[in-house]
Amino acid sequence: MSNSFMRYLRYGAPLVVLATSCGAPSDELTFNTVTTSSAATTTTIAPSERVESVVAIDTDTTQHIVIDFGQISQQRAQCGRTPSQCPINRMTVAGSPLFRSLTSIMNERVVGHLYTRKDSGKLRVRIESVEIIDTIRATVHTCIFDSVVLFDSGQVDSAADDIVFDDSVISAFMVWSVQLDHGIWKWVSSTATQRKIGADICGFAN
Repeated sequence: MSNSFMRYLRYGAPLVVLATSCGAPSDELTFNTVTTSSAATTTTIAPSERVESVVAIDTDTTQHIVIDFGQISQQRAQCGRTPSQCPINRMTVAGSPLFRSLTSIMNERVVGHLYTRKDSGKLRVRIESVEIIDTIRATVHTCIFDSVVLFDSGQVDSAADDIVFDDSVISAFMVWSVQLDHGIWKWVSSTATQRKIGADICGFAN
């Protein structure tokens, strides 16, 4: 996201890291998995944020990756609302490109009083495929739509003096490298293979 890409890591260490929104994680973004005989469908009930998966769940490892990726996406959305509390060590492998980028972005957000707010824009994430490389490495393919608004807030406990810092809209096909670290499949790096400003190339219905 242009500015948005920077706010997200806005998609990359090049397009690096994921969402922007505001509120308690339990109130905003939930990740539920329903497994059928060959595939898992994941959705959320949040009005402004949704994570879904169309990945066929044929191994325990694939299911583990899908679930962890969804939960980290949830944490990343919350980071936009409370950047000072962003659990970067739980989301990314220490020292990795996304660890460094997300750390830098969250530090900038805190210093600049930049935050997101509940239901100001939409976040849509679809996990499209998972490629297992070995026992600790994998690649996750996603499509993401993000219109979440980033605000410059002089008073973090009041919206009275908030101004819009970034209200750009972007969608992107993303490839994420993930690694099993202390029992969690965490982000390592990401690349946008295609992106479009001001439109939804993912085909989300709403």
